[in-house]
Amino acid sequence: MANNVHQCEEDCSDLRKSPMHSIANHELLVRPSKSIPVEDPNSLHNFAAVFHDCTAFKPSKESDLDEAASDNEEWFPYCFVKTTNSKEFVGCTSMSEAFHRLDLVRSVKNVRRFTYICKVVQILIEQKLHNLSATARKSLLSILQAIVVKSVEQDVHISTARSLVSEFGVGLDGHVCGSPKLVSKELDKVGDLLEVIAERRPLSLADSDEESTTFLDLPREVLSIILRKLPDHVSLLEIAKTHEVMQAIVESEWKLWSTLCRFHFTTEQIAQYATPNNTDWRHTFFQLKKYFGLRDVYTDLIHICCHCKALFWKETGHPCLSKDAPSVRVPPQQFVDMLLFL
Repeated sequence: MANNVHQCEEDCSDLRKSPMHSIANHELLVRPSKSIPVEDPNSLHNFAAVFHDCTAFKPSKESDLDEAASDNEEWFPYCFVKTTNSKEFVGCTSMSEAFHRLDLVRSVKNVRRFTYICKVVQILIEQKLHNLSATARKSLLSILQAIVVKSVEQDVHISTARSLVSEFGVGLDGHVCGSPKLVSKELDKVGDLLEVIAERRPLSLADSDEESTTFLDLPREVLSIILRKLPDHVSLLEIAKTHEVMQAIVESEWKLWSTLCRFHFTTEQIAQYATPNNTDWRHTFFQLKKYFGLRDVYTDLIHICCHCKALFWKETGHPCLSKDAPSVRVPPQQFVDMLLFL
């Protein structure tokens, strides 16, 4: 009897050390998923509240073991992508999964990533919308919802949000193959987003405290220096519509357009269209833009690791076996092409 008891204890000890026992313990810690659809918001407050509730949980699909990680554990948004034609591949197999693992929806809130994500969305809508599956379109619409919420709540990039949503609706209307019921539902959501943008109440000088200092109270020289920090002509033209003071600065200050020219174009390119004595820098800028295009600048963008072939945000990095592995920046157009290759 003693030998049997001893043998039983050894068997139990081996079972505790087995991988299956470890996995079972982890599975007990898995939190249930929570999903709340965003449908027909009656107001911006309700729309934003429901949207934030949908994104309140850690976006991880890799396995139950990933969801069992502690809330305090650092999490890196990254995904492995297919770079060869080999059928033996472990990683992202769809565009929607790549969006999920790279956490694009919640990354919209990051001001350093906002421009990059908007450019990716713009390329997908203008060039690839008819190639997307229903699941990919659903993920793309979720990103658009996040862009609208950020724009309306913070009163920034309103024209960008309106343009992207409108183009998405135009692309859906009669140009997408698939379930008519699903397309109709997506068009209804597009209408809801445009309504949220239209109902927003922009901040004005009347909303400010009478004793506080507003942006327009700053000296004209200071305003001019601030406007020179804007990275593109669209921002200058939009801010010129806000107030006559801004319009006067944009139309009269040649240094604004001169700074833009030197930022986006090389000295050799500028020399082809600018004269030393008499230069209309605004006209020169649009001429250079027509022939050479603008320089794309992103504070934080997606990189691909040269060692493990993982896509990740440069700011946060990714877990890699090689600590010194180099990485290559992935522009928005190349990122879209890689997603379509999945």
